[in-house]
Amino acid sequence: MRQLINILFIICVLTTTSAVSADETSPAFMPDREEKEVVYVDKKTGKERSRLSISLRKISREDQIIYQISSRGKGDYDKYQDVTWETTSEMEEKQDLLYPLQSVTVIKEKSGQVSVIHKRRFDYAMKKIFCSLSDADGNITDEKTFPLKGLTADSATLTYVLKTYIARRNEKKYRDFYLLADKEKLYRVTIKEIGTEALDLPLGKTECVKLRLIPNLGILTGVIGSLIPPTFV
Repeated sequence: MRQLINILFIICVLTTTSAVSADETSPAFMPDREEKEVVYVDKKTGKERSRLSISLRKISREDQIIYQISSRGKGDYDKYQDVTWETTSEMEEKQDLLYPLQSVTVIKEKSGQVSVIHKRRFDYAMKKIFCSLSDADGNITDEKTFPLKGLTADSATLTYVLKTYIARRNEKKYRDFYLLADKEKLYRVTIKEIGTEALDLPLGKTECVKLRLIPNLGILTGVIGSLIPPTFV
């Protein structure tokens, strides 16, 4: 888990520019449409780690409220360095919560050659998450199935789950969730709010909420959390 946090959330948040539609924000704190660019910076070195363009739009499908997310990135992604990637994913808003439905991430070398394809499908009827890794020719090299135990996020949807948490953080149902890591491992994590910080962004100084993600191990959570280096989002 410690390695997972170091890889996924080495953060530093961010230099973000965003254009959001003027439509009414949903109970899950989601806009109807959004375009934004994010720069991830390594907190230890202060150097840019990756750059990401994200597009979101809301659609209706058979009485479902669906958010379609597409993103293009360049830089370091998990264990892959100096690559490009494209991700498409969908989430459903239901009872003020966000539920991932599926995501596909294609990681490419600088030459444009596909390195690996990650696919995830969340089946709420069967209460299972189906994951696969494929090579450049589409041949499946690895498959895993996980139980769908509760509110879950993966790297494609995590930002929006955390955004919803910030908007509704006084509600206990947002405090714990399951995180499906890029290494195809499932962890139960707890969000801990540790204060605010003013960041100087291109649009001006912005007050941000600092969150820490720690593994949820029941009564041992507090002890384990104190042993893991601070991780901020």
